[in-house]
Amino acid sequence: MTRTGQHRSPLPGEAPEGLPPTAGHGRVAALDGLRGIAVLLVVLGHGLGAAWQLEDTPVARLFEVPFNGGVGVTVFFVLSGYLITSILVRERERTGRVSLRDFYLRRTFRILPAFYVFLAVVAVLAAVGAIRVGGSDLLASGLMVHNYWSAGDTWWLGHTWSLAVEEQFYLVWPLLLLWLRPRRACQFGVAYLLAAPVVRVASYVFVPDSQDQVWEMFHTRADSLLTGCLIALLPVAYPGVWARVRRWAGLRAAVPLAVVAVLVSSALEVTLGGVWSFPAGYTVTNLATAVVVVSITTAGARTTRTTRVLSWRPLAAVGLISYSLYLYQQVFLPEFGLTPSLAGSSGPWTALLGIAAALVAATMSYHLVEQPFLRLKNRFSRVSLPTGPRAARDETADPS
Repeated sequence: MTRTGQHRSPLPGEAPEGLPPTAGHGRVAALDGLRGIAVLLVVLGHGLGAAWQLEDTPVARLFEVPFNGGVGVTVFFVLSGYLITSILVRERERTGRVSLRDFYLRRTFRILPAFYVFLAVVAVLAAVGAIRVGGSDLLASGLMVHNYWSAGDTWWLGHTWSLAVEEQFYLVWPLLLLWLRPRRACQFGVAYLLAAPVVRVASYVFVPDSQDQVWEMFHTRADSLLTGCLIALLPVAYPGVWARVRRWAGLRAAVPLAVVAVLVSSALEVTLGGVWSFPAGYTVTNLATAVVVVSITTAGARTTRTTRVLSWRPLAAVGLISYSLYLYQQVFLPEFGLTPSLAGSSGPWTALLGIAAALVAATMSYHLVEQPFLRLKNRFSRVSLPTGPRAARDETADPS
């Protein structure tokens, strides 16, 4: 650090201070564990809550507070923005440019193969009469527009709204980074974070036909992705600010306070719904997730309570298959999933059976679909990033 209190700019080929090892220098188990928690929030929220059929009881509302699937999706959004923008920042720092070709190639190989295999599975199940899904639902999901055009809005494909938000975001974000320097991009991100609550409330008030979709639209949820993007941009855009943020996030009380904030926000969301989540709830979860992410990267090679918990091997293993698990969980989970009809009943044990089946399907998808295409991606991509036997597999934090 210089006498002015500013970090020096990284030398060519040197990573900006604070960027994650995940962006080209090997996996970070704690980030995998955070992904694992995010997807488990979705799976448990969908599975056990529906199985116990407690939707309209005080017990159900209490259950939803710690197992809020919406919180899990928001965590995924923040992580995705962080990791993907970190890769772009590294590329720009190393080469002076961002290759749109390589970026979209990585996105294609990372997201589309597993997704379209999943859609094919759903189409086959519908064709044999195991489930009811219309062609318009498959089309809306396949075109990544389910967040605006929900068609029949079936349970089976309803969760593809989050993938639509991500892909719409990443059609725009790299172009914006090409146009704006890091500081301008940060300023834009902060401005949208401040405006997002107003955008959500305005969408609800002035577009009544879309009130049921405000929580899943691109323009109302992009701030979650932008929160992660800002964490990745700060080290190169505002090194002094980044140094202070790292110090705050490194405090022992930072992560516990972030967890409490998420639980309180979740309780208010369960109680008040959009009255809380639209103007404040999503923003609270965005910032709390950012604190956890910065805390993990601040730890570096050190082991902290946070990294020790999040690096727990079973949790990190769930994080590795989180994309496929997110895709397949609604096929098996009650009360609309396959498992109750196959088991001839519904209830907690059926939900556990459904979760187990979803884990098996996700593991198969990860090894048989995701991994081969990721290897193919590495063969064709020309990204100038460090590689190695443990190099990160790019955008592994998609809402998945």
